[in-house]
Amino acid sequence: MASRHQRPISGTAALLFLLLSACSLLPVKIADIKAHPDRFENKTVTVRGKVTSVTKLPFMTEGFFTLDDGSGEITVTTSGALPAEGQERTVTGRVQSAFKILDKSVGLVIQENP
Repeated sequence: MASRHQRPISGTAALLFLLLSACSLLPVKIADIKAHPDRFENKTVTVRGKVTSVTKLPFMTEGFFTLDDGSGEITVTTSGALPAEGQERTVTGRVQSAFKILDKSVGLVIQENP
C-alpha cells in the first residue's frame, strides 16, 4: 500500500525540483541586483534588456556591453560575439563586483556564461 502513494510523491518532488531550477532562469530586475548586491554577488542570474553601448578593446578576448531593462543599467562582460546597440538581449551569467571597499561591492558586472 505504501508503494501506491510513493509514485505521486516522487512525481511531485520531481516537478518541484524542475520548477525551482527554472526560477534561476527567470529575469531579475537590474535595480534589484544594484539595490542588494550582497544577495546576488557570485550568483548566476538572468537579465533581459536593451543594449545601450558596446565596447571591444584591442588585444582583449572579452568585450563589454551595457544592458538597460528599464529599472537600471549593468555592464556585461562576454567572450562571445558582441550584440549591436539597440538589440534586445537576454543574458545569463554570474554577478561580480569590480572591486570592494570596506566590504561594499562597487562596480557590479555580469560575467556572461559561455
